[in-house]
Amino acid sequence: MKTLRREDPRLLRGGGRYVADIELQSMRYVAFVRSPVAHADVNGVELPPGVVGWTGADLIGRIDTMAPNEADGGVYQDKLLDSLDDERLFVRHEGRPLLAVDRVRHVGDPIAVVIADTPYAAADAADRVLLDLAPRPPVVDPFAALADDAPRLYDHWPDNRSLFVAAGFGDIGSAFAEAAHVSRRRLHSGRLACHPMEPRGVVAEHDPRTDLLTVWSSTQIPHPLRTALAKALSRPAHRIRVVAPDVGGGFGVKAIPYAEELIMAFLALEMGVPLKWVEQRSEHGLAAIHSRDQIHDIELALDGDGCILGVRDRFVVDNGAANPLGVVQPYNTLAHLCGCYRVPALDVEATAVVTNKAPISPYRGAGRPEAVFAMDRIIDVAAREMGIDPVELRRRNLIGAEEMPYTVGLNYRDGTPMTYDSGDFSRCFEAAMALSGIADGLRGGARDDAGRLVGVGVSTYVEGTGVGPFESARVRVDETGWVEVATGACSQGQGHETVFAEVCAQALGADPERVTVVGGDTAAVEYGWGTLASRSAVVAGSAIHEAAGVLRDRIVNAVAQQWELAPADLRIHNGMVEVVGTPTRCMELAEVAEGFAPGGIFANGNTPGLDEMVCFEPATVTFAAGVHVARVAVDPSTGAVEILDYAVAHDCGPLLSPMIVDGQIAGGVAQGIGAALFEQAAYDADGQPQNPSLADYLVPDAAGVPELAVVHLETPSPLNPLGIKGVGEAGAISPPAAVANAIEDALAGLGIEVNRVPVSPDYLFDQLHGARS
Repeated sequence: MKTLRREDPRLLRGGGRYVADIELQSMRYVAFVRSPVAHADVNGVELPPGVVGWTGADLIGRIDTMAPNEADGGVYQDKLLDSLDDERLFVRHEGRPLLAVDRVRHVGDPIAVVIADTPYAAADAADRVLLDLAPRPPVVDPFAALADDAPRLYDHWPDNRSLFVAAGFGDIGSAFAEAAHVSRRRLHSGRLACHPMEPRGVVAEHDPRTDLLTVWSSTQIPHPLRTALAKALSRPAHRIRVVAPDVGGGFGVKAIPYAEELIMAFLALEMGVPLKWVEQRSEHGLAAIHSRDQIHDIELALDGDGCILGVRDRFVVDNGAANPLGVVQPYNTLAHLCGCYRVPALDVEATAVVTNKAPISPYRGAGRPEAVFAMDRIIDVAAREMGIDPVELRRRNLIGAEEMPYTVGLNYRDGTPMTYDSGDFSRCFEAAMALSGIADGLRGGARDDAGRLVGVGVSTYVEGTGVGPFESARVRVDETGWVEVATGACSQGQGHETVFAEVCAQALGADPERVTVVGGDTAAVEYGWGTLASRSAVVAGSAIHEAAGVLRDRIVNAVAQQWELAPADLRIHNGMVEVVGTPTRCMELAEVAEGFAPGGIFANGNTPGLDEMVCFEPATVTFAAGVHVARVAVDPSTGAVEILDYAVAHDCGPLLSPMIVDGQIAGGVAQGIGAALFEQAAYDADGQPQNPSLADYLVPDAAGVPELAVVHLETPSPLNPLGIKGVGEAGAISPPAAVANAIEDALAGLGIEVNRVPVSPDYLFDQLHGARS
C-alpha cells in the first residue's frame, strides 16, 4: 500500500477534535480532589461554602464500585484459571469505591469531586476542600510488602499478594542437575509512567428528550467502557453512547475504564448539565496507571556447548494500590520469557504485590519488555561467564524455521496452547546482524575519537499479537456509491483511516478515495473491543476484509443474475462492476446501491441495502518476532550514554503499509530508549511521587533517538485472512535489553554489570565509581 496517511493533513493543520476541544452549551467543569498522602484513613471531607461537589459517601448506593473489568485480556482470566490448578494461579480483585470513603491507598487517589463554571474556578475550589486524613504506615517496597508484619492495604486480605501464577514444562530438576554452567542474576525493570501527548479527558452530557447519555472520552476502548458505564449506572447500554474522538496517544494507559469516566457520567445524569474534565499533566503522573516494575531472580542452565537446558525464574511485580487487569501483565511476562530461544525446561513463578503507589496496568509492550530484559540479560551474563560471544550463544539457541509451527509448552493467556504459528527467527537474526555490521560477533570496549567506550548489544523477542476475543466491522455502500467502514477499533495515531480504507477497498473493489472510516463510536457499530495489544490490524483488519468480501459477493451475484452471466465473469474494480474483458459493460456502485434499496431491481430475493457486519474471532494469537541491535558510547568519567546507531529486523507478516509500520517501529524504539536510559516513576520512602510531571520525568527527545536502520521480513501467518501479525508494541519490547547489553559490552573491561533499567546517569556513575574504587 503506497497511500499517504489521509489523517495527517487534518491533524497537522489543527483540524483535530480532542476531548479538550469539545465545548457544549451550559457546560460546567470538574476537578478532582486527590489524596496528598500515600496511605491514610479518611475521617472527614468538608466542602467549602458555596462549592458544589460530591464525596465518596455521597455516592454510596447510587453508583456501583470500580469493579474488576474485562478490558483487554481480563476476559480470558477464567479460561486461564481453568487451565491451571488452584495452587498454580490465584487473583485477588478489589471492588474499590469510585471516590475514597474509608481509606486512601496512594497519592492521587480520588477523594472528592467539585464542579464550577470554569476549569480554573473548579481547580481553586478543589484546593479549598478540607480533608481529615489519619496517616497509616505506607508500604512502598514490594519485598517489604510481602513480610508477615507489613501494613495491609486491604484489611480483609491475609497478605498483600494480589496475584500468584506458576507455570512451566519439562524436567527442570534434571536440567539444572546436568548443567555444565548455571548463571544467576537479579534483574529489575523499573516503574514507568505512560505520559501520552494528550492526558485523559471526559465530557459527559445527558439529553432528557431522548434519554441518551453521551460520553466523549480519550479512551482506547469505547465499547468496553460503555459496558462498564451500563453496569455501574444500572442503565441500558443502548441509552449510552461512547465516543473516542481524536485521541493523542494511548499506549495502554487509556485501555481500562477509570473511576473518573464513571463519575463524570453519573454527575451528568444527576445534575442535568454537560460536564467536562481534562486531566492535568502532573495529575496524570499521580493518578493514571503506571507499568513495568518487575524484579526477576532468574537462573539459566546450559550445557558445555552453550545450549540452553532450562530456565528458572521467580519474579515480583509491584502492582501499586490495585490490580486493574489481574493476570494480563504478569502472565504476558511468563508466557514470553522463552522468546525466540529453544528452552527444553521452564519453571516460572510470578507474585504481584500491592503497595502504596499508583496502580499498574499494561503499557506498550505489556509484560514483554520485562521478559526480554530478563532473558536477554541472563544470556549475555552466561556468554561472558562461559567465554562465548553473545551473538554466537544466541545463534546456537534460536528456534529453526523447520521447527515451525513450534509448540512452546505453555498456554497463552487466552487459555489456548501457545504455538509460534510462523516465522524464521534465524533469518531475522542474521538480517539484523548484517544490518548492524556485527555478523562476526561483538567487539566491545573500543574507544571513539572522544575517548568514550563503545559497545554493542543484541536483543530478540517474540510477541503474541492479534488477541481476541473479537473485533467488529460494518461495511456499507450508500446510495451515492461511497463506502463507509465502521469498526470497534479506534485510533490514537496508528493511521486507521488510511489502512482500513485500503483493506476495504482492496477486498471490495472500491476506490479507496471513496471509503470513509469511522472508529471509536459505539453508535456506528454495535460490537467492539478496542485498540490495544497489537491487535487492530490483525483483528479489525480481518473483520473489514471479510465484511467487504461478503458485500462484494452479494453485489457480484446480484448483478450477474440481472445480466444473465456467471459471477466469475464479473469483477468490481475502482468502484465499478465490470464484465471481465469487456470493461465497457459496467455499473457504478451507486447504481448497484440504488438497486438494493426497497423496490429496486435487486431487492427481490435479497436483503435490502448493501450493509454487512462481521465479527472476526481469532482462534488465538499470531506471533510476530524481531531482533534489535544497539551501538552505544559511554563516557567513563560521567556515565553519560549516547546511542550511536540502532538496527531492527522485524517480521509482522505482509506489510499493509510499510510507511505506517516503520512509524510504529520508530515510535516504539523511542519509548524503549526512554525506558532503557532515564524514564522512571520514582517514589520516596513515604510513598510520595518524586516526578509526576514532565518537568522531572524525562522522556526521549529527537536528539536522543538515532536514525533507525530497519529491515522487514514478511512471513505470512496462517491464522487470519490477511496473513498479518501485529506491530504496535514491537518497537518498545527490545530496547531496554539491547541498550543495557550494549552498555555492559562497552564497560566489560571495567567489570561493570547492568542489572536494571533505566541505566540512568546516576546509577551508571555509581557503578563506575565502585569499579574505580
